[in-house]
Amino acid sequence: MREPIKDLVWVPVDKVLVVGEFVSPSSKRRDRIDKPKMCAEAGIPFYLRVEINQFDAHVELLKLDGGRYVSHANALGGMTFESEIPFPMKFDPATLLES
Repeated sequence: MREPIKDLVWVPVDKVLVVGEFVSPSSKRRDRIDKPKMCAEAGIPFYLRVEINQFDAHVELLKLDGGRYVSHANALGGMTFESEIPFPMKFDPATLLES
């Protein structure tokens, strides 16, 4: 959120800083194409996409630029995902996998 949100079930879109999406195999097109498009049209500055399968994890941070998302940072398991915006993040996507 852009600021603390209290006592709300639904958050107004103008308060959202970053959306996080876990891509599901059953709705891959919707998760990879339709939802980011809707968030970009709503003006949400960042979109964090996570894709996990039994062997690997991929994390990508997209940044709104000219009405569409462009890749800002990404990493596969075994690499370091790192970004200072919209807040400091640094981790190996493999930590998202089950042991």
